[in-house]
Amino acid sequence: MINISRTRFILISVTSYLILALAWIFLSDQMLEMLADKNTVVHLSTAKGIFFVLASTAIFFFVLRAVPSAAVTQHDSLLGIITTGLANEKRSAWLVYGFALVITLSMLVLRGKLQVDMNDHPMMVLFMLPIILSALIGGLGPGLLSTLITAVWIDFSITPHLHTLASSPFVIMQWAFLIVNGIAVSTLSGLLRQSLAKLTVNRHLLESIVTGSSDAIFVKNLQGQYLLINAAAAGFVNKTPEDVLGKDDLALFDEASARDIMQKDRQIMESGQVLTSEEYVTVQAGEDYVFQSTKGTVRDVNGKVNGLFGISRDITRQRHAEEKLQEREQQLARVIDGSGQGYWEWSLLTDQFQVSAHLETMLGYTPGEMNVSTEAWPQYVHPQDFSLVNDSVQKHLRGETPQHKVEARYRTKSGEWRWMLSRGRVVAWTPDGKPSIMSGTYTDITRQKLQELALQEAAVVFESSYDGIMVVNADKIITRVNSAFTRITGYSAEEAVGSPPSLLSSDQQSPAFYRDMWHTIKDKDFWRGEIWNKRKSGELYAELLSISVVRDAIGDIQYYIGIFSDISQLKTHEAELERVAHYDELTGVPNRRLLSDRFHQSILRSARQGRLCAVCCLDLDDFKVINDNYGVQVGNQLLIEITNKLNGVIRVNDTVARLGGDEFVLLLSELSSHEECIMVLERVLACVREDIRLGDLTLKTTVSMGVSLYPEDNVDPDTLLRHADKAMFMAKEAGKNRYQLFDPESDLKAQSHREFLQMLRTALCNEEFVLYYQPKVDLVARDIIGVEALIRWQHPEKGVLSPAEFLPQIYGSDLEAVFGEWVIKTVMQQASAWLADGLRIRISLNVSANHLLMPGFYEFLAATLASYPDVPPALLELEILESAAIADMEQAIDILGHCRELGVHFALDDFGTGYSSLTYLRRLPVDILKIDQSFVRDMLKDPDDMRIVEGVIQLANVFNRVVIAEGVETLAHGDMLCKLGCNLAQGYGIARPMPASVLPAWCDTWKAQDT
Repeated sequence: MINISRTRFILISVTSYLILALAWIFLSDQMLEMLADKNTVVHLSTAKGIFFVLASTAIFFFVLRAVPSAAVTQHDSLLGIITTGLANEKRSAWLVYGFALVITLSMLVLRGKLQVDMNDHPMMVLFMLPIILSALIGGLGPGLLSTLITAVWIDFSITPHLHTLASSPFVIMQWAFLIVNGIAVSTLSGLLRQSLAKLTVNRHLLESIVTGSSDAIFVKNLQGQYLLINAAAAGFVNKTPEDVLGKDDLALFDEASARDIMQKDRQIMESGQVLTSEEYVTVQAGEDYVFQSTKGTVRDVNGKVNGLFGISRDITRQRHAEEKLQEREQQLARVIDGSGQGYWEWSLLTDQFQVSAHLETMLGYTPGEMNVSTEAWPQYVHPQDFSLVNDSVQKHLRGETPQHKVEARYRTKSGEWRWMLSRGRVVAWTPDGKPSIMSGTYTDITRQKLQELALQEAAVVFESSYDGIMVVNADKIITRVNSAFTRITGYSAEEAVGSPPSLLSSDQQSPAFYRDMWHTIKDKDFWRGEIWNKRKSGELYAELLSISVVRDAIGDIQYYIGIFSDISQLKTHEAELERVAHYDELTGVPNRRLLSDRFHQSILRSARQGRLCAVCCLDLDDFKVINDNYGVQVGNQLLIEITNKLNGVIRVNDTVARLGGDEFVLLLSELSSHEECIMVLERVLACVREDIRLGDLTLKTTVSMGVSLYPEDNVDPDTLLRHADKAMFMAKEAGKNRYQLFDPESDLKAQSHREFLQMLRTALCNEEFVLYYQPKVDLVARDIIGVEALIRWQHPEKGVLSPAEFLPQIYGSDLEAVFGEWVIKTVMQQASAWLADGLRIRISLNVSANHLLMPGFYEFLAATLASYPDVPPALLELEILESAAIADMEQAIDILGHCRELGVHFALDDFGTGYSSLTYLRRLPVDILKIDQSFVRDMLKDPDDMRIVEGVIQLANVFNRVVIAEGVETLAHGDMLCKLGCNLAQGYGIARPMPASVLPAWCDTWKAQDT
């Protein structure tokens, strides 16, 4: 607030008008120059001037009516003075509404004069001036009236009308902003006027209290100068408040009094405390006063002390009366001594203490037996009370209290403690004003004190209890409640007392509940339980209630004591924990924990009733694509919709659970047959396939399901769930949008297969595998052209096993590449060892299709060859099955070509058993064709096999490939092959596969036979 006097008010008003007028003239002229041509400027300028005259006349009218009186200094804002001035006028309402109407219509006329089409340039900002002026001067009503007139005029001035929403969105937005701003300005102005009016009322109320008080009220600054003083305070020094303001205490009191007052004021401002004390002062007119003064610090908004306030009451007559009563008090002391109370008197000058005989007898002593010197009193007064007694005496002696009065425990001669009320006061002073004699009484209050302490303890417990407590009489009417009762129920003590406890009834419990409760109370005098009651607001709440019965000496019921605590938050928290622990946060369906519980229950029911129980694992197909394309929010909405669809198609006793992500589980309980299960699954597939609309987005999705049935799959729930998950992945691999029933028998085979693969891994780590080598020879030249490496398993229990007993298990697994790499490394190592021993021989080995086509095969082969630089790559021959090469012919051709660049040779194994076309055979970078042993073995007795062997030999000659026959078991086979043109052979008729250590000797034997 600012201090606005009459002169200052006029100055501010004129300056504001000057600024607004100049701004209006300049801005309106600029606007006319931009929006109107020269021929219409004159007319528009005239309209503008008329508007300005009307607006300024109205403003001056309201301002002049609010000019404050020259004799009054107000602390208020400019708007507050105008608001107050208008509010004091009983007939000002029609003026402000008329002003709002006239200034708004004037602006509408002025806008109409502008030759700018409303549809193209509505210039709605012009209308904010009358709206703001109407709101500032008139408040909410005139502001809303101006807004309404302006909005309606603009709406019907623009074609098509704005309320039809057919106009330009930009214009409609401007129109809407104009209405919103008008309402906002009007509302804020109305609230501001109300606040200012309220502030004015409060200020007047405070001024009334200060000026009407008979006590002296004043405020001083840090220098001790009076900033505020009421008439009562000024009257004590025979001055007016205006004469005192700005002066200090030296101008009002004699110098001694003034110095004393100023010193105490400084101490109060330095300590920052509020202090009440008696002040003896002498005014300059010579009159003496005694004031009971309460003084404290005045602080600014930052908490810094910037002054002192004081309230002083004239107690001069009271002090004079006390002096007159002094003699009577002495007489009264003697009367008290003659009464049943103990009397004491203490000479402060001699420190002698005297007590009456009755005081000694009250403590069990005989008269004169007690040592009543001041040094001996600590042995009579309880240690916890002695400081309290001493402080009370000293405060009274310092003049801080009108009398000494304290309750304390005193030791009797027998050692017991009795409560005594000690009262006393100074009854005589020395000529210089110091206390000389203090006297008083002792009253035995032991019985009253014990009763009082008991009542206080009960009252403290009753009122301080955080639990609500109500006392109900035998007629079941509430007689007393504590503050916690009001806090919990909302009913005040006045509202509750006199009403029955059913005041809180929520009707959530049945009549039978209350009958049982009162029956228990009657039999056991106690009941405890949870109950739902209703607050005064109508809100239900849960409470933990205990009711106890209080009976009198003859057993009649006097009271029922009800103690209760609000456990609504605990109930809500329990429910929330239950929901979080057992339900999915996104979809609200059961989570893994609740599913596990229901799963166990369902299996128990199935076992008991002899019915089927199905667990179905569901996974949305291509859900990641939807998340990536549309975002997580859309993905979450899709999951919610899928959940709703699933809940809509399952049966009542079935369960939909979400494990996380797009993984759901259906628990189908009490199925009568496979057909019933399949019907539910078909419904699930159909409902998920339906289009799902999320706003403007339409999504399509499908689901893959794996199903495991109990007790056909008679395992525990966790294993059933894993089996269903396996079946779900099988459904994914089979093409999605389908369900797959788990087959326990197939799973046992798969498990056995996995165990066998693990056994092979262990055997490979234990170096149980070894390579045997079968020679390949030229039957005509009798040369050894190479050997084929064949793997064997040296089983620790079964002995040496052929490849047929374990290699088929490896195909298609990750061990295929592991074994292939082991064979290549072992062959290279053996070739290096033979070369060191002088045996140079080509070694061939089989490479599986998956290993050959695996990424990185070429790099592995190159690295292995590089690690044995002494072994020429030409000594390594890789054999591939014809069907393996054809499976991905283009990739095979590319890989074979790159590997051949390393110097290795390739042979096409089992030729004739595959499906090679002549085109691919011509393109394959192989050096050798190996005729499959199945044709060679039966060629002598099966004409078809003979023709196949003959055709392969001719085909190899046509494509310029070397041909070798496998399975040569007799000399007859060898002779026939030579006649057909195939001199190269391999088989048991030549040599069986043998360990590497035996091969050099066999080579020597073969060569010796040749010679």
